Amino acid sequence: MLHFRVVSFVLLIGLIAGGCAEKGPSRGIVKGRVTLGSKPVTGATVFFENTETGVGMNAPLDQEGWYEVKAHNGNGLLPGVYGVSIIPGGVMSPEEALPLAGDAKAARAKLPVTPVPEKYHKAATSGLKVEVKEGDNPPFDFTLTP
Repeated sequence: MLHFRVVSFVLLIGLIAGGCAEKGPSRGIVKGRVTLGSKPVTGATVFFENTETGVGMNAPLDQEGWYEVKAHNGNGLLPGVYGVSIIPGGVMSPEEALPLAGDAKAARAKLPVTPVPEKYHKAATSGLKVEVKEGDNPPFDFTLTP
């Protein structure tokens, strides 16, 4: 009988602990493509900022202008409205070696760079906004004009 009580207690503690595990806040998948006219924007970063919550995340553009917001604590963004800017330059990807002073081997590969009109460098002047909903979202594609 004592063995049954011990096993029951251990199972109860396991269920309680499992139910208390924090799974984190819900997120919305954020991905899409940035073009200037009909050509992909490259050598730039998309930056999403929610001024109400103070949340900001960036995503580098690949050679075809595609991006996806990914972070160490989950892909996507918390639901909400975000201002968007397209900033020239990129961010390091996880597979890149950390460049150290004097290390010629750690030089970053040069991506072709598409000039991004200055009005898109800040969310306040870009005119680009998105509303992220929990779960799947349609692609957030941005077509920039000169």
